[in-house]
Amino acid sequence: MSTEILNKEIPKITLSIIIRSIIFNCFFYAYFTFFIILVLFPLSLFKSPKPLRRGLIILIEVTLYMFDKIANIKIEERGVENIPKDRGFIYCSKHMSNIDAYFLFHRSPNLTAMAKKELYRIPFVSSVLNKMGVLAINRGAGEAQKQTPTFAKILLERKIPMIIFAEGTRINVGERKPLKSGTFYYQDTSGLDIIAVSHNSGVFWQKKSWIKLPGTLIVEYHPPMPKGLGKEEFMKELELRVLDRSDELMLL
Repeated sequence: MSTEILNKEIPKITLSIIIRSIIFNCFFYAYFTFFIILVLFPLSLFKSPKPLRRGLIILIEVTLYMFDKIANIKIEERGVENIPKDRGFIYCSKHMSNIDAYFLFHRSPNLTAMAKKELYRIPFVSSVLNKMGVLAINRGAGEAQKQTPTFAKILLERKIPMIIFAEGTRINVGERKPLKSGTFYYQDTSGLDIIAVSHNSGVFWQKKSWIKLPGTLIVEYHPPMPKGLGKEEFMKELELRVLDRSDELMLL
């Protein structure tokens, strides 16, 4: 499958695509930087996190709108009916571009995530992360698994979703890494629903590439992973839903 993806014919890079890509890149990084400093940081100083969340929704909605209008990339979501309501759960998603977290947050505005503790040392960013309730994770072998019960309790009590990128980092189109097993432990120890998310974002916005290819970015939300599976069975099924299905979407 990976060979088929790598051999897929790449659309011709036209002058229009180059110009649109330059404009969108300038907008994306400048808007993100200034919005954090001038809007999100001040909002993080409020006692309630609601103003910050509303500000973040504006950031995301404007970015996705410009993603469509400037880069000419539409987003089509499938299986939205599979997303749990009014309870904690986990999105386990493929990760290929910087836009991935945007469409997931847009779908679930109360979404949280895990972030390295080192990020909390960065001015402005630390205040925003704390107010959003982003969970600080210790790096190192086995550290994430030790924090699983604590994080699961937070998700269940607050009835919020959390995102986990299945391979742990952004992956180039046609490549794959072994899936992280953290999602299995969340379901096994706490019964949290795991919603696998497959998509083809890397076709349009490749890792470390400034070119944005026009087209339709397809996101699929799968039904919750079956309960009661052993680790090996669980990981095989997760691979089918997240990696194999993403590969199929990239060939469309």
